[in-house]
Amino acid sequence: MKRCHLLTVAIALGASLRGGTAVEAWAGGGNGDPRRLPGWPLYDRLCLACHGTSGDGKGPAAPYTWGDPRAFSLGDYKWRSTPIGQPPTDDDLRTAIRHGAPGTSMPGFGATLSNLAIDQMLDVVKAFAPDTFAAAGKPIVLAAPPRQDRARGAQLWIKWCGACHGTGKDDGPSAFALKQRPYPLAFLPLRRPRARDDHESRRLAAATSIATGLAGTPMPSFSGSLPDADIWAVADHVTEINARARRSDRSALDAGPVERDRDAPILVGTWPGSGDAAEVPLFSAPIPPQGLPPASLAPAQASLHSEQCGRCHAKQFREWQPSIHGAAASPGLLAQIDFGMSAPEVSSCQRCHAPLAEQRDDRQLRAEGLSCAGCHVRNWQRHGPPNVSPTLLSLPGYPLTTLSIFERADFCMSCHQLPPRDGVNGKPLLNTYKEWLESPYMARGIQCQHCHMPNREHSVLGVHDLATFRQGIALTASAHRTGSSVTATAELTNVGAGHYLPTTPTPAVWLTIELVDARGRAIEGASSKLRIGRDIYHDGTWHERADTRIPPGERAVMSRAWSGGRTPAARAARITVEVHPDAFYERFYAQKLAGTLAPQQRVLYAEALARGAASHYVAETRDISIAEAR
Repeated sequence: MKRCHLLTVAIALGASLRGGTAVEAWAGGGNGDPRRLPGWPLYDRLCLACHGTSGDGKGPAAPYTWGDPRAFSLGDYKWRSTPIGQPPTDDDLRTAIRHGAPGTSMPGFGATLSNLAIDQMLDVVKAFAPDTFAAAGKPIVLAAPPRQDRARGAQLWIKWCGACHGTGKDDGPSAFALKQRPYPLAFLPLRRPRARDDHESRRLAAATSIATGLAGTPMPSFSGSLPDADIWAVADHVTEINARARRSDRSALDAGPVERDRDAPILVGTWPGSGDAAEVPLFSAPIPPQGLPPASLAPAQASLHSEQCGRCHAKQFREWQPSIHGAAASPGLLAQIDFGMSAPEVSSCQRCHAPLAEQRDDRQLRAEGLSCAGCHVRNWQRHGPPNVSPTLLSLPGYPLTTLSIFERADFCMSCHQLPPRDGVNGKPLLNTYKEWLESPYMARGIQCQHCHMPNREHSVLGVHDLATFRQGIALTASAHRTGSSVTATAELTNVGAGHYLPTTPTPAVWLTIELVDARGRAIEGASSKLRIGRDIYHDGTWHERADTRIPPGERAVMSRAWSGGRTPAARAARITVEVHPDAFYERFYAQKLAGTLAPQQRVLYAEALARGAASHYVAETRDISIAEAR
């Protein structure tokens, strides 16, 4: 939640535009590798997560998106102004890139990208299926829209659409026989990209989809089968059905991916995307043993201990040592994995908390938690981000591979996003990557690293750090007296976190309002608290009591009123924001300590509970004078 270095992001995005013009990039029909085009750095930063390295729609974010990401490599596009069988126009693609698709995880990049940048990204998209765009498509042009005729639209709907769509709720008599179910227009927004979402824009979107059909789905084209006036009339009925359709909780997953994932061999702590051999990320599978170090490595280089890495990477080592990553093999974790946890459970936990194979048997190495080698070393090969610091010793034979994933959010998702199957109320217990994916930060190219590792710092600060948390919030409050009643209101806004605040079920943030007298003393009976967080519990299965977290840019509002004998002495309302970073685990450790434990396990749980209690802090306290009503 550290304030993001937006200038750094802007420079990074701007630098990617200096490789040539869109015309130059597309010269020759785009038959070359898309990664050689000027728009590739933008695609890597903004599109690869969903659409994949190969444009196959199988990026690491694909299991978590609303709607399946488009497989550019197939050359099939739903949202075209052209007939089925023809490619979309460049303007169709520009509209999708610029404005996004409502009701899906596809954001609009118009606020981030210049026209030139959009054209460069368009070139990359087309290069995945150059044969599709060998001949330009010819748009279908509808007659000007007549006056609305919902009654005629309803009649035409029954005749032409009802068999599949039914009442708009995916309930037509033929729906069950279709390979792809009809879109539930009554529940979900029209997805066709558009600049605005007013009634006329939705009407045009519906009419265009009816006229062109949706490639890759059972939805046919009605251009030529229905007069334009009838297409507009059906569109009027569609917009009426769709008027109240909307997404509510942006962090929730679609039911389809959750069900598909239940049978998939996805492991916790692994990267779920696809890519070629050079791009397969470091957490695509459990880390195998490193094996014997090659003779070309000096003794210090042939070590997996972080202090040896720190001999050259001194700054990063100093930052990492006191970090949450450095303490990932915590007493609370060890109390579980060393005493009675099954082998699969131990493997699942250690995949994030102590991921090296060598850490299973080397207790000293395991104590380093998520260490340097855990992120950067595979088969004794070093991996890291591009643009290595010039202050480091350059050795021609040093085994270093640079990968752009180190600068993307999906590098972090292996451990900060649980698979779709692990959901409670439609949301995995760890859902940080999905929350970021649906936030304004993703559309602006702001990755996890920009906020949590600015300038490649390795302290990785978050909710445990007072300054970092304070940079993520804005508190406003007011209080007034009307007769014998005092009302106080506090609003806490998420202004600096690219995910929900707080993101995991572990922390709890307490927003407290209490009345105080002229000497600043709390007035008994005049206080109230609001818990901000995801409150869960486990009784064999997971349950969610409440989810009061604050999405990016949104706010939690608390308003309380008191009257009677408590209020005459009140002179101010005191607003307090208190953070318990390990609240869930404090309850868990206390429950364990109340039972029968092995002596060493009890020592570990007691230490873990003490650490959790010591992590509490007050992020902000403010006294608001009570205004007298006029």
